[in-house]
Parts: sequence; structure tokens; C-alpha cells
Amino acid sequence: MPQRTVPTVLIVLFDGVQSLDVTGPLEVFAGAERHTPGTYRIRTASLDGAPVRTSSGLTLVPDEALTRACDPHTLLVPGGRGTRRPDTA
Repeated sequence: MPQRTVPTVLIVLFDGVQSLDVTGPLEVFAGAERHTPGTYRIRTASLDGAPVRTSSGLTLVPDEALTRACDPHTLLVPGGRGTRRPDTA
């Protein structure tokens, strides 16, 4: 029997991100994973893998650099002040 691939949800983190726009969806996907294990693989990534500071001052530490992240099934780009000054990279 072929092995099922678990869909990856990748949440992009950046300076100025709205923390609720990160944690709200993350909690929903994590809840689905807790309810039915193997439903989602949830990852976070910043451009260079470094911690980011949210618009409210909270520091978030990503799982990896965006350049090293696998191709996700679902890409989530949260909102916040940081979307108004995108990084060209």
C-alpha cells in the first residue's frame, strides 16, 4: 500500500507580522492534527530563518529559513504592518 503524504502547512513569518494572524490559523491546523494525527505537518519560516518581531512586540522563532522550506500543500501569509514594506528577497 502506498504511503500517504501528510500535507504541509507553511506559515511565513516576517517583522511586523500580526501575531493573531499567525497564531489563530496555527491553532486551527494544530487542533485538526491533535484530533486526527497525520492530518497536517505545520511549519513556520522567515526569510533567513532568524526570529521575527510581531507588530505587538512578541518575538517568534521560525522552524526554518524560507529558502530551505519544502514545497507546502498550503502556504499561509499572515497580515500586519510588515506586508506594507515587503522584502525584495
